Amino acid sequence: MQVIGLLTENPRAYYEMIEALREKNIKFVSLDHSEHIPAHVGVIITTEAESEKVGFDKVVTDPDPDSAVAKALAALVGDSGIKDLVIGIDPGTRPGFAVVGDGRVLKTSVAPSPEAVGTLVEEVVREHPDANVVIRIGHGDRTNRNRVFNKLWDEGHKLEIVDERNTTKRSQTPDEDAAVEIAITPGYKPRKKQDTDPCEGEIRNIQRLSRLESSGRVTVSRDLARKVAKGELSMTDAVDIQSSGSNHD
Repeated sequence: MQVIGLLTENPRAYYEMIEALREKNIKFVSLDHSEHIPAHVGVIITTEAESEKVGFDKVVTDPDPDSAVAKALAALVGDSGIKDLVIGIDPGTRPGFAVVGDGRVLKTSVAPSPEAVGTLVEEVVREHPDANVVIRIGHGDRTNRNRVFNKLWDEGHKLEIVDERNTTKRSQTPDEDAAVEIAITPGYKPRKKQDTDPCEGEIRNIQRLSRLESSGRVTVSRDLARKVAKGELSMTDAVDIQSSGSNHD
């Protein structure tokens, strides 16, 4: 089995790449410019500045460690390409996002909003046009989950909702790690779009967060809290509207 080789004299790049590889449990070997490249190395990750010094046919560079690892894994797969691609999403105001191709973690990140997940999905699908893509979304945080679900439903993706009760990990990247667990856990396939109307508890929580946002000055109305939950308003905008007195709920 071929593995990734890590070849760089840049201490920071070396540390960041090792962290990215270990987080994804990917086998690799550390190399030195003065050493012969072992036969079981299929691709080498290095820095842009050092790439011309690497005498190997498959070399990848990227300043972002996760992207570099994703490129290296894609290069290992070769011309056959990835057949089965699963995207895992840990719902929230900033959803965790993970891509697993043929059983390997290719990429993890955090989306800036539920709606932004759609853009990340589009990028992945473009990179792997021949793959069979399934998107799995954790069942928690119902309103944000359903915002993500409905966006992807409208785009025609294969969707599953996964019981995520055992996906929370104690780590520096819990949302991303949860997204990986969600990606590798089969779920059920809903037959229709989901309700995005927030429950009473979600409304109260947004009102609580609005007090924190405003340093205790205001509590947004239920109507504004509902709009925040559905992604129609940002928390900052809702607090500004409430502060100005233009909301009458």
